[in-house]
Amino acid sequence: MIKHAVVSLSAALTLVVTLAAGTLSSPAQAQADERASHPATEEQRQARPVQQGQMGGMITPIEPLPFRNSLEERRFRALVNELRCTVCQNESLAESTAPLARDLRMEVFALLQDDRSDMEIRQFMVDRYGDFVLYRPPLAGHTLLLWFGPILLLLGSLIGAFIVVHKRRQALK
Repeated sequence: MIKHAVVSLSAALTLVVTLAAGTLSSPAQAQADERASHPATEEQRQARPVQQGQMGGMITPIEPLPFRNSLEERRFRALVNELRCTVCQNESLAESTAPLARDLRMEVFALLQDDRSDMEIRQFMVDRYGDFVLYRPPLAGHTLLLWFGPILLLLGSLIGAFIVVHKRRQALK
């Protein structure tokens, strides 16, 4: 029984370390990994409309749009950075080069032009694509495991480790 507990604890700790390593990697590394796994051909690179973005000096696929003022541009950039591309899944709308991401950026721009609030635009996207489109899903009943699962897994692992160590100390006495 102790062997099973140790194996389970080991597997849980490995999972926690793997999850922590995956979530702590830089966005640039994740983007580089994605590009390495899906290399673009020279024709695709030339066909992409890119401009120098305001996101750390990296090249972004955001098209030049006729914003009314700098506040509207900042709102647009903030929104497309916090909305997930539903095709790429690990890129924001600002980073994605998928045709759907371009369409969604244009939809966000059109909603901004209609003087919709940021909350209304987010809700429009959630109504259309579900909570998945948000990088920060709401704290709700169906997302509790997502928010608190890693903490519960860590606590369970620590309790399991404590029990195993305690039993081994008792066996040595």
